[in-house]
Amino acid sequence: PQPAEAKPQPKQSPAKDTAKAKAKAKPAAVGENAPASKALAAKASAAKAPGMKAKGNAVEAAAAPAEEAAPTPKFEPPSRGTEVETPQEAEQDDGAEESAERPAALPDDTRPTINLVVVGHVDAGKSTLMGHLLCLVGTVSSKQLHKFEKESKQIGKASFAYAWVLDEGEDERQRGVTIDVCVKHFSTASKRFTILDAPGHRDFVPNMLQGAVQADVALLVADVSHFEAGFERGGQTKEHLQLVRSLGISELVVAVNKLDTCGWSQQTFEHIKAQLHSFIIGPECGYKEANVRYVPLSGFTGENMLERKEEALGWWEGPTLIEALDQLPTPARPPANGPLRLCVSDLYRSGASTCISGKMEGGAIATGQKVLVLPSGEQTTVKSLQMHGGASRSGHVGDYMDSVVLPLEPQFAAIGGVLCDPKSPVPVVDVLQVQILVFDLDVPMMRGQQLMCYLHTETLTATLTKLEQLIVKGRPQDRRPKCLQKGNTAVVQLRVSRKVCVEPKPQGKAPASSLSRLVLRDRGRTVAA
Repeated sequence: PQPAEAKPQPKQSPAKDTAKAKAKAKPAAVGENAPASKALAAKASAAKAPGMKAKGNAVEAAAAPAEEAAPTPKFEPPSRGTEVETPQEAEQDDGAEESAERPAALPDDTRPTINLVVVGHVDAGKSTLMGHLLCLVGTVSSKQLHKFEKESKQIGKASFAYAWVLDEGEDERQRGVTIDVCVKHFSTASKRFTILDAPGHRDFVPNMLQGAVQADVALLVADVSHFEAGFERGGQTKEHLQLVRSLGISELVVAVNKLDTCGWSQQTFEHIKAQLHSFIIGPECGYKEANVRYVPLSGFTGENMLERKEEALGWWEGPTLIEALDQLPTPARPPANGPLRLCVSDLYRSGASTCISGKMEGGAIATGQKVLVLPSGEQTTVKSLQMHGGASRSGHVGDYMDSVVLPLEPQFAAIGGVLCDPKSPVPVVDVLQVQILVFDLDVPMMRGQQLMCYLHTETLTATLTKLEQLIVKGRPQDRRPKCLQKGNTAVVQLRVSRKVCVEPKPQGKAPASSLSRLVLRDRGRTVAA
């Protein structure tokens, strides 16, 4: 069907301030698999974003109509380390309280940023490992740790003190499992890291996806004491590995954890490493051997995280955990001068403003910059920014923004939405043409099947409307398939339940952002990406 012009939404009356109540986050995530699942194009079915036109199956920017309001002055993306002059309108405050609490902007940090998702089976020790690491590098003070030790001991969970650094919710602490993605930051001499601690329980895979889709690299935590439970079918180790690879994450660090429980046995480490490695570099995962690093350690005792003791791991000649992370290459990014793209992963009201957080998928953002909020179509101006726990003048592609403050009612923004350049909006569509790789199935995938679709930070239902063609050894086949089975790579068409922000995968070897990757799940299992 021919796309129709999107009509501007009428202004709604502002909602009353509800005491800074944080909006309820919905789980989301996305994917595409590195060897497959490349979003080829997005076809507008009923509407399209302002300033877009359809050309065949592709969506491309169109010139703004002459009768529209005069365009805003061109925004030049700031370079790192340069001061950005804030327009007077951005300095106007909506309340004295907010103005008093706003910290002064810090100088831009030129070290590269790496967004690290921590994955693995439930109870593998992910939160304890990363909480202990944050304590060792000085992000968490001894006073804070003492508080966690005292509080966890009071409810009979003394061994959970490090995990409480990341598991901040009352439900998480009572149950002893991570439920929501927790974001923390730390730095080394050469890099800045954003930790996205993901839940390991199979019931919270959608939440895990929301963290993974914003990551550049993955840290898999494998528990030596319950390795088989996580690695067999029904465990989350294999599924998490497939998902992070499907989302384009090509660098992997494997932490073989709790080695203190088996007497620091080299034989146990080598046995688990061999089983993992055959799957990780095999056809179901597809990692390059040179991009996988293994580290034996104990997240509870801290052994081989920052330093190694000869009496425990005298046989290990490889890196510590912090060395393995610091050796990771700087991730490939889209061009720094590209259009702004920030996928919204969380938002909440703050006074008369809305605070948005999420990863910068493209371009740059700065205080005083005009932005377009999609899919609502609202334009507004950035009031202030925070990243890595402090105020900042600007953010760049690859950065995780802790807070982008907009003078906007929360009803005009949503998790799964995108902040973008008003002159270069992302397509907003409800029909997608995608290339997927099919995973393990109980029954074949058929036309008309209902699926859960995880597209960047958006979660919605999708209907498999067409099976267009199979791809065999990289070559499209002429005949349309009647169904899809495990291992098939195919081009399919999906109709999603509401309009979403997407972008076609870039041509050539340019890295694809989360806006062109998705994951499909059915009845609690990942079936394709």
